[in-house]
Amino acid sequence: MSSKSTSKKDTAPRPARGGKARQEIALDACVIRLGQGERVSPELVSALGQIDVGSIHIFALPPDRPAGLHYHDFDEYWLFIEGTTTVTLRSEDGTTKQYGVGPGDLVATPKGVEHGHAPKTPTRYIQFSSRAGPGSRPGHLQRAH
Repeated sequence: MSSKSTSKKDTAPRPARGGKARQEIALDACVIRLGQGERVSPELVSALGQIDVGSIHIFALPPDRPAGLHYHDFDEYWLFIEGTTTVTLRSEDGTTKQYGVGPGDLVATPKGVEHGHAPKTPTRYIQFSSRAGPGSRPGHLQRAH
């Protein structure tokens, strides 16, 4: 599967775990080809919060129901198990990249990184998130661009 970029810079600033100094996370690091033996990068591991086990569920989308761009005040994960889709990631500075993903691919979107996907075929994935911190807003958040 491939990626394409609409900006030269492909990093997403975000606070490090524990509210320390901000660090840059490459958008490419957010797409992990687990089925091809890739592992989550140490930089991404250090930026992500503790997983909320109670959030784990299986989600399905048909090709005519894309998940529009949105972001959260917590990290969100999609582990694809069936179908193919095009994932769009956009950092806080507006950098946008798209990735073709399928079974065995994990998309880990740190807090504040916009994400969405448009299924090409019926798609099923395991969705889960990190624990929401104090003051975190629930649900899908939108940014005006």
